[in-house]
Amino acid sequence: MAIRARSLRVRVLLLAALSIAMALGVAGFSLAVIFERHLAQRLEQELDIKLFELARSFSVDDRGTPGVTAVLSDPRYETPYGGAYWQVSDTTGSPVLRSRSLWDDVIPGGTTGTGAAEAAVERDGPGGATLYVLERDVAREDGGEKRSYRLQVAVDHAELEGLRQSFSVDMAVALSVLGALLLVGAWLQAGIGLRPLRALRERLNAVHGGSAPRLVGAFPDEVAPLVSDLNGLLDRQEDLVTKARKRAGDLAHGLKTPLTIMSAEARRLDEAGMHAAAETLREQVSLMRAHIERELARARTHGTPTAAGLHTDVAGTVERLLRLMQRMPRGEDLSWRNAVPAGSRCAMDADDFGEVLGNLLDNARKWAISRVEIRVEPAGAGLAVIVADDGPGLSDGAQERLLKRGERAREDTEGSGLGLSIVSDVLAAYDSVLTLGRGATGGCEARFVVPGRIGAPSPPDEAPRRRITRPAGAEQPGR
Repeated sequence: MAIRARSLRVRVLLLAALSIAMALGVAGFSLAVIFERHLAQRLEQELDIKLFELARSFSVDDRGTPGVTAVLSDPRYETPYGGAYWQVSDTTGSPVLRSRSLWDDVIPGGTTGTGAAEAAVERDGPGGATLYVLERDVAREDGGEKRSYRLQVAVDHAELEGLRQSFSVDMAVALSVLGALLLVGAWLQAGIGLRPLRALRERLNAVHGGSAPRLVGAFPDEVAPLVSDLNGLLDRQEDLVTKARKRAGDLAHGLKTPLTIMSAEARRLDEAGMHAAAETLREQVSLMRAHIERELARARTHGTPTAAGLHTDVAGTVERLLRLMQRMPRGEDLSWRNAVPAGSRCAMDADDFGEVLGNLLDNARKWAISRVEIRVEPAGAGLAVIVADDGPGLSDGAQERLLKRGERAREDTEGSGLGLSIVSDVLAAYDSVLTLGRGATGGCEARFVVPGRIGAPSPPDEAPRRRITRPAGAEQPGR
């Protein structure tokens, strides 16, 4: 839920839903108030018509008896508690005439006043009902003398409440449908409006995954500056790495001559009989060379961030390195087998991949008896690169020791003991590790996993380039 709460799309939809709910709530309340006000006005107009009808029909005869001379139009007047009522009261407030619908009840507030028409008011009615009452004072001749009467007409408020509730239900249904449509519209709007950001994320994943070197495509004006800045950052990073590698090479070249001179001085000291001083000087020169070689390997390493879009041809790189290995000591005497299918590629800088594989092949060259094989295998979403030889293999516990800087399997072998350590450093920049173990044929097997894909299977192997033949009983080198 925490991840989804940080989603811009979810935030936009939540804000849209909240805004829609608030807007529809205010609209619903306002419409209900407006409807009730207009309904009250309409009811008051109806009561005014009824009151006018009652006043026109009300009269007092010569004997002073009040009466209604015409049949009033609302039939509810004749139905007990029918919902419509009228009443005529004298100056004391006592009813002198009333509709049949009132039955034994009266409309309260019948005392005469100024005679001016009043606004409709709510009052208690028969059976605990609430009445909407409009009343007016009128004067009639009674034996040559004018007398005041209060005329009242009323309707049951329940009718008004029923209309209001019915309107509220219909309005709630309509607003719910409208809210659903607005939410769908907000969802579409968020999807269309945020589509450039989704495209930007896909482009970033492509850069991170190594399938594209830069962010490409058409982006809106709001996103284009960000895309430009990111591409500029990638260009800047690549430029910095290139300059760093160049400076590292210049540094190594600049130190080469002083180290050569120091080595010559060590030889002269040795010739002069100063063996201890010569040995100390040679050790320091060796340490300096090892340190420079290690730092150069680190400087040459691109690593995962700068390897984006650099898919190395694994089979082609292996073929190039094998040709180089064959020109090195013992290289022509060994059978080198490239079992990597054509088209296999890995998301790793070509120089870094060559640094790793070159050190592993050189290590196999030193220890193999007759054969070295390079192959790839599926490993999750990537591929495993395996370099196997038919040498004596590793002793128990040797793997961890050999991966340390300056460690060698045997002190009488060539090399500085930095090769496998450099390989581990380069692979660490790609979140990968080097593992050493015993192969199926008993020799050493070096293995590392990187993102990539394996190409189509290769045709049946051709005859090996060259195999070494050794006389019986020849001594085998030990690792």
